[in-house]
Amino acid sequence: MKTLRLLALSGALMALTASQVAAAQTAAPPCVRQADLADAVVYAMPSMISALQAKCAASLPANGFLKTQGVQLSASYAARQGSAWPGARRFLLGFAATSVKPADSEMLEIVSSLPAESMRPFVDAMIQQEVSKKIPLKDCRNIERGVSMLAPLPPENMGGLAVFLARITGVKQPAICESS
Repeated sequence: MKTLRLLALSGALMALTASQVAAAQTAAPPCVRQADLADAVVYAMPSMISALQAKCAASLPANGFLKTQGVQLSASYAARQGSAWPGARRFLLGFAATSVKPADSEMLEIVSSLPAESMRPFVDAMIQQEVSKKIPLKDCRNIERGVSMLAPLPPENMGGLAVFLARITGVKQPAICESS
């Protein structure tokens, strides 16, 4: 259950970040592409792992997974961030276009005027901030256990698993396109 919660958290974090960094589009897409959601998860993982390590440092054993293998796990995702960024950015923009409140539209227009690469540090910081806020210290060991079980998956499979879970659990915000 904690594993599913961590995956749900990853999608939720990207969604929370979206309202901060995405741009309103003139015609809101009815859904976000599955491939873009998968890319968003792959893109977010290094920031999420970093936040998890920082938040849970005092709660985890010195010989635990995150302290002994967290750097390598993060590096495997970081190596794919560049190729995942375009899809992650489309996910953020698509999600924001379907969920932006009128009061936030001016902020979204300002942020959307940034070059794509200029958005990345902002997105990374928001992911770390949101993950850190959402992790209860009492859950650190369980989350670490879940991460250790998911670690053998290649990043592409992790993104695909997140899409599968979003679809099978009926995530509606953002709506996931039937095919992509």
